[in-house]
Amino acid sequence: MLKVKLRGLALDQANSPVVILEVDNLNRGLGIWIGPFEAESLALAVSGKEYPRPLTYDLFINTIKAAKAVFQKAVIHSVKDNIYYATLYISDASGEEKEIDARPSDCLVLAVKYGFPVFVEEEVFESSAIDLSKIPTDYSETGPEEKEQSEEEFKRFLNSINIEDIKKYLEKKKGTEDE
Repeated sequence: MLKVKLRGLALDQANSPVVILEVDNLNRGLGIWIGPFEAESLALAVSGKEYPRPLTYDLFINTIKAAKAVFQKAVIHSVKDNIYYATLYISDASGEEKEIDARPSDCLVLAVKYGFPVFVEEEVFESSAIDLSKIPTDYSETGPEEKEQSEEEFKRFLNSINIEDIKKYLEKKKGTEDE
């Protein structure tokens, strides 16, 4: 398994949200298309904005805490027909590990809000990996000046990214797997 981190959130040419995940020190990652509501939740989680009343992900986190369970990790374990599948791992109050079928987008929102690691199985990564050398580095842990500069770099990247090339690459990979 490879540990991934959120590199960014983008819109493709059809205005569909894409989460870009990366593996440290490889300059490679993968793009996962997600729904608009999940993208909004992820963007809110990354911004750290708090609301006076709990949102759905907050409710889930609060429920896990109330049950004295703990998030352990999430694993993106497979991809079928360009749909990614993940498992969320928690430990219950007795310490027993439980596996919960989950969407990668939900796992990412929870991981950002709660701080647990996200992994991708190596064969999933290898079948979907893209070159990230032109994407700016993560800016979530920088100071205000660096964050502003990185955000500008990320905006420039978003304007230059060709999601159609990524889609063609994924379709090509899917076609070779079907043969």
